[in-house]
Amino acid sequence: MTAYALSAGFYAAAQSPEDPKAVPAYRGAVISSMMDRIEQKHLYPKPVDDTFSANVWKRFLSTLDPNSDILLQEDVDMLAAYKTQIDDQLRAGKPDFFEAAWNVYRKRLMEAEVDYKELIAHPFSFDKKETVKHIRKEEAFSVDKAARKELWRKLLKYYVLRNYMEISIAADSDALAKSFNRETEVKARAKVKKYYDDIFHDAQSKRTADEKFDLFMNVVAMEFDAHTMFTGPKDRTFNEMINKRYFGLGIELENKEGEYYVRRLLPGGPAYMSGVVKESDHILSISNAQGEMMSISGMPNIAVVNMIRGEKGTSVKMQLQQAGEQARTAVVRRDEIIDTENKAKSAVIEKNGKRFGFIRLNDFYFDETGNPMEGSAADISRELTKLRDEEVEGIILDLRSNGGGALNEVVKMCGSFLPGSAISWLRGKTALNRYGTANAQAFYTGPLTVMVDESSASASEIFAAAIQDYKRGLIVGTKTTFGKGTAQQMVNLGKLGDSTRGTEDVRYGSMRLTIEKFYRTSGSSTQLKGVSSDIIMQSRMNWQSVMETDYPSVMSYDSVNVLPYIPVKPTTDFAAVIQKAQARIAANPMYAGVEEANRRLKALTQEPAALDLEGFKAQHRQWYDNTKKIQALRELPADKTLQVMLTTNRNINPLLRNDAERTKVNKDWLQKIAKDVYVAETISILEDMIANPVPATIENK
Repeated sequence: MTAYALSAGFYAAAQSPEDPKAVPAYRGAVISSMMDRIEQKHLYPKPVDDTFSANVWKRFLSTLDPNSDILLQEDVDMLAAYKTQIDDQLRAGKPDFFEAAWNVYRKRLMEAEVDYKELIAHPFSFDKKETVKHIRKEEAFSVDKAARKELWRKLLKYYVLRNYMEISIAADSDALAKSFNRETEVKARAKVKKYYDDIFHDAQSKRTADEKFDLFMNVVAMEFDAHTMFTGPKDRTFNEMINKRYFGLGIELENKEGEYYVRRLLPGGPAYMSGVVKESDHILSISNAQGEMMSISGMPNIAVVNMIRGEKGTSVKMQLQQAGEQARTAVVRRDEIIDTENKAKSAVIEKNGKRFGFIRLNDFYFDETGNPMEGSAADISRELTKLRDEEVEGIILDLRSNGGGALNEVVKMCGSFLPGSAISWLRGKTALNRYGTANAQAFYTGPLTVMVDESSASASEIFAAAIQDYKRGLIVGTKTTFGKGTAQQMVNLGKLGDSTRGTEDVRYGSMRLTIEKFYRTSGSSTQLKGVSSDIIMQSRMNWQSVMETDYPSVMSYDSVNVLPYIPVKPTTDFAAVIQKAQARIAANPMYAGVEEANRRLKALTQEPAALDLEGFKAQHRQWYDNTKKIQALRELPADKTLQVMLTTNRNINPLLRNDAERTKVNKDWLQKIAKDVYVAETISILEDMIANPVPATIENK
């Protein structure tokens, strides 16, 4: 099952007709509408031919049955007749392949449910030494029903064993040293049963059929390129959930195989301010309206979100657990949440008598009203003003995990660091357009480093590329950034009704459609290649991360001929700075330690899971030890933590600034920076930039 993030949780389903007989025609109309829009507007629409058809066939079956534990090989063989027909069906607006695949899948799902109920009804023994490949992407389908039932026996045993360990450790941190407990097995099996009971129950609903059709449409869309996507019409719940103001705890959830985790805490939100909720917490249970603690394992997203949200001033009681630790109870009072998490903010880092600025930007947001004084570029300008008043000697701009955003904002933001110049070129179907700034000079001209990782994408890559091309600063972080060099546009699908004839508008959903490709100042694309760091700290920060090159269908790298550009006059001997940093990184075992632990974690996921208790414990220890090792390596020792403080707006009367409250809200953020090994190295790079001015013999080239 795929892990996904949800800030408020929403539920999307195509608004297909209630009459089953009308559904195929509706789906055909959705297909025709989407294919027409792609043909008209996509930058480089692929030929819809037999190769396209075969790719859609394979990827949809993998999406429909990602664990290869429902369909049989004979079903796949039967559906193979559609391998070269899907292209013809798409052009004709026919959902025949989807209907055939869904019908056989639903039939096999009902068979699997019978086997599941029989298997889950009996206790599992964890004495027998056997294994199962629990992550089954690209695994073969079962040859017959008996083989599928045996697979389900092992998979259920694995899930029960995994929950057994989580329940055991939640109650006793020394559980790995304890012997088998039958009562715990009963609890674990009940938890797994509840999850699959809900899965099988929901699978029979019309809603699930609509969701699977949406998946099919998205597979088709993404065959054109990795960022062209289809979304079915949203119900009213979605519109309510995306409201930026609501009463809750200020946590972003992540669902992994039916289990809920705290992915991120909203700074300043109730959960953040409480100090009792942590990122990566596993949420075991939440109190309901009657105050009873309820397990949320396997619950729908909406149900969990509704339990967290409620009236202002009321409390939520949760049972939380960090990996490898005992469970704990937390009570947090609900309050109004105003989503300002992505706002730019800055801090000052002091080291060896020098002051350095640190700016964090989560994404390139914009103001929907068009107010030029709002948006990420304006906020960055304000933070730079604060840092100027703090008399910093160098600045770090942290774009790690910044997935991009508004092009106009990144272009305007470049004007704070570069004099008027071309920033990016966008090529559409018929034209190549220049995006640049017209400011006479840059606001900040001192030493600059830009921190990136493999999740820095799109607009982040435009900024990093401009800074690198103009030799304005150094890019530090992972080997390359994400590699997304395309721009998308939201397009609604459907048809307008006619009030004079009494016909209503019909919604077929919407799609994000790739319409342009952007290029660096030099004319090279960031597509696939991304932006290579001048100073590489890690190959990737997270072994689970996905980059553009990891997608099955991506647009290629290319370049365009553009007008020449002139780099800024160098003030730093970049070659000397890079050489010194590379020597430090090579000599520091931390970086190699993180690389090795990440490799080990990836290898562990590819190994079959042991289904005996002692074997499973051994694998759990390895997973836990490597995870904790990475966390420990990435934190500076207590005696080497950085001295970090929040910036202040010196133009505001200290009595009106409320500095104490601002520092309290940002306490965890400041502490996180202070412990960050990568920030510490970047400060050293800034020190070298100050200490290594450009030699007088070097001229601007």
